[in-house]
Amino acid sequence: MTTYRAFVFLSLVAPLLSLSPSSHLTPQDKARLNSVFSSSLSGDTASLHYSLLGLQLLGESTDSASICSSLLPLSNDVNVETLFHATGAAAALGCPLSLGPEAAATVAASLGEGATTASLFFAAKTQSSVGATLDSAAVKKGLTAALRKDDTLLSLGLAFHTAAMLDGDLTKFFDRIEDAVVQADEVDGKMLQFEGGLSVTSVVLTGAAKLAIKAKKLLPVAGDQAVKFANYLMSRKSVQQPKGAFHLLEAVTTMASNPQHIPLVIALASPVSVSAENPHVVVSVTDLAGGSPGDFTLVLDTATRLEDGAVVAAKHPLTHMVTTTKYTMDLMTASPPAGFYELVLTASPVKADTRFVGNTGVTLTVKVLTTISVDNVELKVLDSDQTTTGKTIKLKFPSLETEKVSVDYKERIMLNFNVLDAVTKKAMLIHQVFVKLTHTESGAEIIYVAEAAVSSKTYMFDLDLGQAAQDFNSKSGDYSVSVILGDAVITNPISWHAANIDINFPESDSPKEAGLYEAKPEIRHLFREPEPRPSAVVSNAFTLLCLSPILIMLVLWARLGVNCSNFPVSLASVGFHLGLASIFLLYTYFWLELNMFQTMKYLTVLGVITFLCGNSLLATIAKRSKSV
Repeated sequence: MTTYRAFVFLSLVAPLLSLSPSSHLTPQDKARLNSVFSSSLSGDTASLHYSLLGLQLLGESTDSASICSSLLPLSNDVNVETLFHATGAAAALGCPLSLGPEAAATVAASLGEGATTASLFFAAKTQSSVGATLDSAAVKKGLTAALRKDDTLLSLGLAFHTAAMLDGDLTKFFDRIEDAVVQADEVDGKMLQFEGGLSVTSVVLTGAAKLAIKAKKLLPVAGDQAVKFANYLMSRKSVQQPKGAFHLLEAVTTMASNPQHIPLVIALASPVSVSAENPHVVVSVTDLAGGSPGDFTLVLDTATRLEDGAVVAAKHPLTHMVTTTKYTMDLMTASPPAGFYELVLTASPVKADTRFVGNTGVTLTVKVLTTISVDNVELKVLDSDQTTTGKTIKLKFPSLETEKVSVDYKERIMLNFNVLDAVTKKAMLIHQVFVKLTHTESGAEIIYVAEAAVSSKTYMFDLDLGQAAQDFNSKSGDYSVSVILGDAVITNPISWHAANIDINFPESDSPKEAGLYEAKPEIRHLFREPEPRPSAVVSNAFTLLCLSPILIMLVLWARLGVNCSNFPVSLASVGFHLGLASIFLLYTYFWLELNMFQTMKYLTVLGVITFLCGNSLLATIAKRSKSV
């Protein structure tokens, strides 16, 4: 029921909360990206180019002398993409290349009629890297023709980058930005991305932003769309390739300094747990790149307990930690009960600035921890039929009861107690409450769940020993009674040895089952005995009986005389009789060692040969009979 109420509460409140970026680039993220770029400096030209640009965005320096010398041989390459990477890397290092005659001709051809948006982008960037002037009119014409042939998202993004380097009227290219934005795919209502992944999304976003600045117009992108794009970029922070890492950094840097929309990141900068020992909630306010967006006023709109929807704090300003981007407040001053809380915060710039988005109704989740104790503990021993009041023993946490309690199998054990919040001194309900009975001699454990009375917040354990005798395997003796308590919002989970009891079960006529820690009876396997076989004399006699027809035939042949004069000496007759003999021999081998599949394989070959030879032999005999 508690979970249901929390779900309903969130369902009602969620639409009232604005969307905000989920995270930003932390120092750890930047260090990992730096490692990706540094390890790729010795790779191919493209990896080198993206790594240098990425390190430049991170503000890192590199050893330019050796790299510049390795780029010189590429100054006369005839591949425009290779020239784009080589000249771009050289320009980033401050040692721009001079194009050779063949390379210059390649760049000029790539800017000519019939060029694709990719070749136009590579050639225009190459010209810019070597300090050459672009013919804006010719490039515009080429871009327009290229977009007629290919207006995919990547093609549009490259066209935006190219157009941002041109002069004059760029309206016809700027108008295509809206065509690209409407093609963004939404994910879970929280993210926007373009088909093609991180690289395409970054190329379109950064190209559109540069073109909007060059055209001095506002991007057709709403504030919530900017936040959703930011969320997608942050979901790709773990990228491992230099190209993807550069595109991530370029897009993040562009969004962090955009003149129209700057997504603001309000995130926890302290552990998610708050307690009396650590009462402060620390929140950071940064842009996507993790930089300072300026001075802000941060206010806690509400702090709501998810369990019951109770608001424990409202309109509470946070204190700015000077020289940092962090703000703090003492949440424990509101004396919140233990549990999970949703904090709703709003950040307002000290100087009014409409560029910031995602800064209102930002939700963060924290949990308030507490320590617990056990109180009002009563151990009762009652008759099963409750005809007498029985015996009641008061237990005191965390001590062990000195008196051993004797219990008969006809009696019941009852254990009642409250779990107290050490801060509020009030009874509370927790998730895990067990009572464990352990047999002292064997170590066998039986664990039961203590049920809670929601109204009084009292936990009760009731055990009828007569009905539970099977659980104990009717094993009499001393048992320890322990109370086990645990929850996600407590700092001191408890396993309290509360008392010792002596349980007396009646002797059972049936054999007792072995305990968990006792040796089990040895298992002896009895295999089926083989059937008795006849003696060797009987077996040999039957074998001779089976062979007697052959012996009789041989004897009769000897007495009558064998006439082989009519045996036709031909390939067919010899083959037929040899085939029959081979088949009989094959049957003998089948009986001795071959299996059915092997026998069928050999029989197929022998059968075909014997059939063909037999057919030919019969035809010859029939022909001879007619001639006679």
